[in-house]
Amino acid sequence: MPRLIILIFFAFTLLANCSRVPSSEELEKDIALLDKRIEETTKAAQEYTGGIISVLSNVRLETLKTTKAMLEQKITGIKRYIPISYTVSGKEYTPPENKQEIMLELERDIKELKEDLSEAEVESEDYNSGLLGELSLSKVFSIKNSITFLEQKYFLLKHDIPFYLVMPDAQKSEETDFIQTPGEDIDKF
Repeated sequence: MPRLIILIFFAFTLLANCSRVPSSEELEKDIALLDKRIEETTKAAQEYTGGIISVLSNVRLETLKTTKAMLEQKITGIKRYIPISYTVSGKEYTPPENKQEIMLELERDIKELKEDLSEAEVESEDYNSGLLGELSLSKVFSIKNSITFLEQKYFLLKHDIPFYLVMPDAQKSEETDFIQTPGEDIDKF
């Protein structure tokens, strides 16, 4: 009889835990925010065709889409009970111990950039067209890209997804490899 009670308790506990989907509210909220920003950026990218403003818009759009795709992968794993783990340089990724401090620093940086963006937008309203207009708009779009890059890092850190940077190999010397062209003529230049 005690075995039966233990077995029933174990089965009940197992079934109760399997029927509950882990919370994904934060991910869904962040994805909804990204959807809104993707829609806004798509309109801006369509408005400016060609030139630096177009390039900056498209870079921002692709960064937003990439961030959204990474968050969607995470939420899909949670909803389907698929454990997602990441490997970086052959080692399983674990979030940094000072994750909260980094997130607070990112929040401060984003807030400062948003203030800079407000100033740049006011400044760009003074110029309707011409070189100064393009320069002021490129400043606005550059700041928007900087905010997007920091938010990407923030979201990935928040949801324990590794943030990849292209960094020089620590094993190699920081000096650039320069191989001189063979021959005597090189000294003439």
